[in-house]
Amino acid sequence: MRHRLATAALIAFLGSTADVSPLVAQFAQPPSSAAAALRYAREPLTDRDARAKTAIRGGRKHHVLRPPPNQRKIAERKGYKRVSDLVNFPKFFPGLGIIYVKSETLPIGPFLCFDRNDRLIATVYMVPIKDIDDHKSFDAAGFAGRADHVSLYFNPGHPGVDVPHYHVVIWHVTKKEEARVAR
Repeated sequence: MRHRLATAALIAFLGSTADVSPLVAQFAQPPSSAAAALRYAREPLTDRDARAKTAIRGGRKHHVLRPPPNQRKIAERKGYKRVSDLVNFPKFFPGLGIIYVKSETLPIGPFLCFDRNDRLIATVYMVPIKDIDDHKSFDAAGFAGRADHVSLYFNPGHPGVDVPHYHVVIWHVTKKEEARVAR
C-alpha cells in the first residue's frame, strides 16, 4: 500500500511538471487533406488572436484548441453544389457518402465526398470510357492533400454521368474509416 501511494504521488508530481507544449502544438495543426484539397489558406495569427487562443486558469496558461474548419462549408463557398440538388440522386450514397461537384467540371469532376460529419473522405474523378478509348488527355482540377489509397472501378452510368465511365476514387481516410460511408 505504501509503495502504491508513493508511486501515485510520483506520477502526479511528474505529470504536473511535464512540458506538453509540443503535444498541444501537434493537435492544434489542421489536417493537411482539408487545407490542401479545398485550398484553405491559414492566415498568420495576430496578437489579439493569440490572446484569444490562450486562457489563464489558476495562474497557468492553457491553450484553447479549436476544431478544424467545416470542410463541406468551405466547398460550398468555393461553388460546389450537392449532386442530389442538381440531378435525381440520393442525398447520401452508400459507399461514397454525400457528394458535391461544380457543374461546370462535369463529367470529370472532381466530386468531393463527405461523411455525415462533413469530413472530406474522398475525391472522385469520373472518366468516360469513350474518352479513354479515344486516348484523350485530361486536364481536371488538381488535387493536393493526404491520400491513403486509390480505388478504380467501372460504372455503367448514373444520373449526372449517364455514359459508361470509370470512377477514380482518391481516399483521404483509411480502409477502416472508409466503412463509415458504406451504409
